[in-house]
Amino acid sequence: MYFDAYRAIFVTRNYGNPSSYKHILLAGSILALWATSPIFAEDTWKLVEKLEGKTRRVNTELKVQGTMRVNPDGKKVRHYPMTLEGRYVAIERVLTPANSVRFYETAETHSTANEKPLDDKLPTVKRLISVDTSGDRPVLFSPQYTLTREELELISVPGNPAVLSKLFPAEPVAIKQTWSPDDQALAQVLGIDAINNHEVVATLTEVDKSGVAKVSLEGKVSGAIQGVATEIELKGRLNLDTRNQAITWFAASIKEDRSIGHALPGFDVTAIVRTQIEAAKPTEELSDANLAELNLQANDGSEMLAFEGKEAGFRLMHDRRWHAMAETPKQTVFRMVADGELIAQANVNRLTDMKAGEQMTLEGFEAEVKKALKERLGQIVDASQAVNSQGLRELRVTAVGTANKMPITWIYYLISDDNGRRYSTVFTFETSLAEKFGQTDRSFMSGFDLMEVAKPTIAKGPEEEDAEEPAMVSAKIESVEKR
Repeated sequence: MYFDAYRAIFVTRNYGNPSSYKHILLAGSILALWATSPIFAEDTWKLVEKLEGKTRRVNTELKVQGTMRVNPDGKKVRHYPMTLEGRYVAIERVLTPANSVRFYETAETHSTANEKPLDDKLPTVKRLISVDTSGDRPVLFSPQYTLTREELELISVPGNPAVLSKLFPAEPVAIKQTWSPDDQALAQVLGIDAINNHEVVATLTEVDKSGVAKVSLEGKVSGAIQGVATEIELKGRLNLDTRNQAITWFAASIKEDRSIGHALPGFDVTAIVRTQIEAAKPTEELSDANLAELNLQANDGSEMLAFEGKEAGFRLMHDRRWHAMAETPKQTVFRMVADGELIAQANVNRLTDMKAGEQMTLEGFEAEVKKALKERLGQIVDASQAVNSQGLRELRVTAVGTANKMPITWIYYLISDDNGRRYSTVFTFETSLAEKFGQTDRSFMSGFDLMEVAKPTIAKGPEEEDAEEPAMVSAKIESVEKR
């Protein structure tokens, strides 16, 4: 159609000039020959999305079934049957090729693990979510409030519409032509960190009369998430409206066998995801007026996660490298994992309350640290006291020593208020990882705050402080319930 119209224009302009007409006929013949080449043929298609400034409605259904694997004692692996059904409906406004903002009308899951049901839903106040794809991986965050780990995982669904078009090749393709998707693009679509190798083949199977290009995806992927190996078998389909340059449909079967990680359970599951996308009218939630005062680009602050230890009565904010592993009224265990490497462990312990107005001195706290570490202690590196941003008294003691012939660093905190409530937090890491750990303890503790909850009757007395000293990073986590 394009070449016919092109020729007709020139014939009309040169009417009555036989010499020019012959040249035009010759040019038309040359164009006809070009049209038979793979690059210029009418059945060759440039697969691309152009969504900047557009608003679309994204409707996703997710079903997962299989087995979860955990080894809380570091030895025996336990297998639990698990299922999950999720439903997501969002209005998305695309601001730039790398930034969009969504308003979730619905974001909810119903899951079971070891036959225990759990319903989860994105809170109403956190339904505005920004999506930043400018980096190595998509970053989802709330520009108004801080997400929890559970809320982030709730909306982290395979087949993120913001990255699907990255699967397309840079050059035009013909019907039945195949290509190998880019590693990083495939990792982003699957929701993993990296791909070691893959055999996924993408094929443009057809372009129908309405201009919808249909692409199939099939093959195996060996990759990693947080340094943990995962093997994936992918079968997928997606449709691209070539006239409007917009993906309208995506469906995939993702069979995954993931190893147990430092902060994540292992999985042997099959996930079925189906997403329908259509043009939508702009909404008030995504209007210029509502977005004007918001920072919609990811940064260190927006990527922080909130944690509320409702049983233990405290709250804090932490970066995404920290994972809550276990929680009881007495103790909450966190692990810091970066690029698959276990960097540190932090144990937050609820201690026995003191009388209102009473406080432990810094010298007394330092003596308690020495008592807890015993023969493992090499030396006390520093000791300080301050008042944190929440107005709580903070004592901090850093010690180095050895455990199991391994150089270890411990950073102890004692947090207390004027009413006598007390918490200790102990960061434990191999001294060789001190540079990677950096000042993470300070950012972790900077927003530590106490919640108004009923006083638990679970803490031990000061004379039993040694029993509350946390396990080493490499040790088992016992006597705590998995969250």
